[in-house]
Amino acid sequence: MKNCQSAKHNKQNGFSLLEVIIALVVSNIALLGLVAGELKSLQYANNSYQYTVALIQANNVVERVFNDVCTLKTTPSKFDADYVQNDLALLNNKYALTFSDMSAGFSENFNVYVSWDDKRMDDNNLNKVAVKASYPTVKSGCSVNG
Repeated sequence: MKNCQSAKHNKQNGFSLLEVIIALVVSNIALLGLVAGELKSLQYANNSYQYTVALIQANNVVERVFNDVCTLKTTPSKFDADYVQNDLALLNNKYALTFSDMSAGFSENFNVYVSWDDKRMDDNNLNKVAVKASYPTVKSGCSVNG
C-alpha cells in the first residue's frame, strides 16, 4: 500500500519549466510580429502625411502660377528656373519641386511634381505627388477665353 501512495506523490501536477519557456518564446515571437506590423503602419501613416503636405504644396504652386498666367503666356520664356526658385519656392525645403517640361517655356497644360525623401519606404514612387495644371487659353491682351 505504501508503494501505491508514494507513486501518487511522485506524479507531477502543473507545467514543467520547459513548457513555460516554450510558451514564452512563442508569445514573444507573436509580440515581435505585432510590433513590426505597428512600425510599418506608422511608416505608412507618416508617408500619408507627407503625401498630403506635398499635395497641398503642389496645388499651391498651381494657384500661384495662375496669378501669372497672363504674363507667362505673353512671355513664355519667363517660366524658367529663376521664376521657379524665386516665385514658386516651396514652403518647406524638405520637398523638391519639378515640372514635366520647362524647356519650351510656359504652356497651358503641364505637370507639377513634388517629391520628398523617405528612406524607410521601399518604393520611391510612393514619395512623389503629381498634379496636372491646366489653364484656360489666354488671348492677346490677356483676356481669358472661357
